[in-house]
Amino acid sequence: MSLLPKKFFWPVLLALILVLSVCSLAYAWWFFQIERGNQASRKGNLDAAVELYQAAEAPFRRLPWLVHLLRDHYQTLIFNQVRLLYSTGQNDEVMDKLEEGVRSAPFLAESPQYSFWLGNVLLRRAILSKNPEEKLKALKGALEEYQKGLAAEPDDWDLKYNYELVKTILSQRGQDKKDAGEKVKSILERMRPTTDPARGIPPPEKRG
Repeated sequence: MSLLPKKFFWPVLLALILVLSVCSLAYAWWFFQIERGNQASRKGNLDAAVELYQAAEAPFRRLPWLVHLLRDHYQTLIFNQVRLLYSTGQNDEVMDKLEEGVRSAPFLAESPQYSFWLGNVLLRRAILSKNPEEKLKALKGALEEYQKGLAAEPDDWDLKYNYELVKTILSQRGQDKKDAGEKVKSILERMRPTTDPARGIPPPEKRG
């Protein structure tokens, strides 16, 4: 016995085909925005990349359940934006984006990439701070984040690299300030990822 009367079968089928077609077109448009953002980032057109990533993120804000349906895509989108913000020195904006991402998708906080970028921001705060207590607190926070990231992804070279850098910086404490400062400066120049505009910004899908 048919679940639908014959007179309803074709209209329902056509409606389903229409809905699927619209969804496919919407997904294609959304994915295209991300790819355009990636291309703009590779070319160094950061303003355009930010706008394209924000456009791609808009559907997630309107329909929060999409975050869980397209979990991996959302994670990539958030961290692509974090990379751009970090590369242009917008530390507070990086923190805001990480916090916003976790509010929408708590699982992001368990990602090695989350620990990597949060650790980087804390390390940068330590470098910029003139308050010894705040500097030490930020350094220890960065070290903890890198450790957390390595626990989830032990083979991540960027996490390992920055973890060792922070350990080295902490080991310089208590030495002659001038000598230690020169050593720390040399270490920080090797920090991953670089923010030197002359070297360009690596592709969004790579971290360092």
